[in-house]
Amino acid sequence: MIIMLHNSLKYRQIVSFKIETLEFLHVGETKAIGIESADLPIMKITENGKFKPIIPGSSIKGAIRNEYSRVLSSLSSQKLKELFNYTKLFTDENLKEETSEKIREIILNSIKNEGKVGLLDLLFGSEFFASPTIFTDAHIQNNLEEYVTERYHIRIDPDRDAVMKNALVEVEAAYPGLEFAFKIIYNSLDFGLGNVETPVDKAFNNLIEFLDGREMFLGGFKSRGYGLVRLKKENDLLLKVEDLIGGSK
Repeated sequence: MIIMLHNSLKYRQIVSFKIETLEFLHVGETKAIGIESADLPIMKITENGKFKPIIPGSSIKGAIRNEYSRVLSSLSSQKLKELFNYTKLFTDENLKEETSEKIREIILNSIKNEGKVGLLDLLFGSEFFASPTIFTDAHIQNNLEEYVTERYHIRIDPDRDAVMKNALVEVEAAYPGLEFAFKIIYNSLDFGLGNVETPVDKAFNNLIEFLDGREMFLGGFKSRGYGLVRLKKENDLLLKVEDLIGGSK
């Protein structure tokens, strides 16, 4: 059950980012396709006859949420209050038992007077309500002959946590030095607080500052040196409601 908050829109913020791969990157398919495929293929699209890697927005969102959550969790309540005027990061578990109308009421009350809903859920969404923050897929920006390679690693027996004899796993990965572009789209909702920044607005703006120039990990095989990337903000566009009605881009 996902609750949609149909509050009025105050503004929409569209922030463009680039991702630079600093190490090999593996954002994988669920399974190999075809006899000649690698054991662990990556997500790809076909464009002009070439296979190009793509990073799903859901993968970017998950990695960013984990990174941001880890850092915010280390801050004191006093610092969280100073940054966001809100100190609760995680939603109470018993919210699952409430009706959809009750959850909506709890969310609105939480914005006005810090309540049961955590700031991270208010920003990124949860199993109970849709996110005001949308992450697009990241598409390759380089024009190259080759974007991916196949690498071999020893296979680990998960039951024994030991190396399997005479067994290799073939991992497909995007090369270091590639550039991807994606956007984060934030819908600022009117929670009846007037023209002041809500805690969610503050959290989003802080998130953008947090991400600009940050090195972090994406995808799988991190323990084997995969996934280190650098993010860089390229553009930040704020659209008021009248801009959206007028068709501004």
